[in-house]
Amino acid sequence: MKTPVILLVENEPFFLSLLKDFLKNSPVTVLTATDGKEALRIAREQKPNLIYMNLRLPDMDGMACCEQIKGDSDLRSIPVIMMVKEGKEHAPKPGLAAGCDGVITKPVDRREFLEAGRRFIPQVERRHPRVRCAALAVFNAGGSSFHGSIEDISFRGVYVVSRCNIEIEDRIRLGFFIPGSDLIETDARVAWVNQGHRRVKPVLPEGFGVEFLSIAPNAFDQVKRFIASTSPHQ
Repeated sequence: MKTPVILLVENEPFFLSLLKDFLKNSPVTVLTATDGKEALRIAREQKPNLIYMNLRLPDMDGMACCEQIKGDSDLRSIPVIMMVKEGKEHAPKPGLAAGCDGVITKPVDRREFLEAGRRFIPQVERRHPRVRCAALAVFNAGGSSFHGSIEDISFRGVYVVSRCNIEIEDRIRLGFFIPGSDLIETDARVAWVNQGHRRVKPVLPEGFGVEFLSIAPNAFDQVKRFIASTSPHQ
């Protein structure tokens, strides 16, 4: 069976690297483009099985590119999933108006990203490597500073061991060290809470899971190297 091909169209290097890592464990070939014109050229040459496309792109935006793909008899059967910045009023409408096959919001949620892909390519892998990581952490939330530790880490986020008053969807500024790294700093979103009566995973110490929202490329490279050196799946 031929290996499925996925085209990622994203002009921001950090997010493009993140999307590629989402597909790291999937038996697929990943192609990339950083603008609409390049995406259209690759689509015509390679005929990918699925395209994830950022709405806002230089030269030719995602809407115009998708319209050309869906207007081409040789390409129109290729599913296109549009990625639209979160918080935009009526965000799904531009992508749907262009004839795309689905819309997901940015910052892209890993689970939503993979589930959208599996609608069209069953080989897309839902799991993401997560490894143990005993490391000190500090974070700012609601104008206050807290200390804690990192229990485990993935390409997408970490589990922070700490007892504090924090809620799902809170934004924090997080700093931590992993073995062999400089200080890693990132803006993050609280994805789930595991404290008090909300202990959904009693096997873990009290704390919360966060999703990285913004992390410098060199810091992200350090995270990737640590996971690659620690995870048996790498």
